[in-house]
Amino acid sequence: MDALEFGDAEARAAALDHLDIAVLHQGFPETATAPAVRAVTALLADGRAHRDTVESLLEFLGDAALSVTSLADDRYFAEILPDLADAVAQAYPVVLPLLAASPPDRALFRAENLVAIAQLASLADRREELAVLVLRWSERGVGPQAQWMGCLGQLGVDLYDRLTDPDPGVRLRAALAHEDNSRSRELIVAALAELPPPGLHQYELVAAAIRVAADFNAIATAACRVASRDSWAGFDNGWGALVRFAFPTPYGKHRPLTEPQRALLRALINNDTLWDPTNGSCGLVFKQAGLPHSRSACRRLAG
Repeated sequence: MDALEFGDAEARAAALDHLDIAVLHQGFPETATAPAVRAVTALLADGRAHRDTVESLLEFLGDAALSVTSLADDRYFAEILPDLADAVAQAYPVVLPLLAASPPDRALFRAENLVAIAQLASLADRREELAVLVLRWSERGVGPQAQWMGCLGQLGVDLYDRLTDPDPGVRLRAALAHEDNSRSRELIVAALAELPPPGLHQYELVAAAIRVAADFNAIATAACRVASRDSWAGFDNGWGALVRFAFPTPYGKHRPLTEPQRALLRALINNDTLWDPTNGSCGLVFKQAGLPHSRSACRRLAG
């Protein structure tokens, strides 16, 4: 931590890399993560962190919070998450003033990380105060409105009136915040068929469409669009998630494909990026669906 306070540029960069690679690698915490969060919080509380590291340290805290919420049901991390959640929650009142005093060009970045921290269950009663601050920043027109709406939606702010906003990104953020609304469901499924507007990611729309759809048939047309254009990297939360939704029970010779399943298979066949036989991630998606990871074999199945 001394490098983050006193080190030169090279030492500071190395310290930040250590936090990212060794302490919280790709969102997976270690036993050292909670103590590191407390140390980072102390640096920020005392104003001892070098000014060039503040954004990276806030991002580290936001990522630590995301690991708590995303891994909540993972038994492998059950022993270390409570301490990490407590450490991150203690950081919240320290980093909240960073948004109030933020330079305009850093406000959205700081808000997104603070919102991630505020998702902790223990901070539920602090979300309203953060929402007020985020709303003020959004009204200043700093940064894409869709991303500000995303922050507000996560904080539980009512965005129903934004479902008719002229900005497609804002409309979709409102829809994602109110998925129980019929208009929201229409917006989500329609958006799935197209490239997402700036500020949104396809995986968000895929996940939302799966949540709001009664079954695969309800989103089959849009899903086929995704499957035909997505890269192989969508094996997890893109085309792969749609294949898993389309095949809740693996295909078998005694179970004919439905027409929506055939349409999805044809879309996959037309996507050149999915058929590298050495790509185990893609192959696993097909295997789990009971399908061969062979373009010619799938072509025969699709008819």
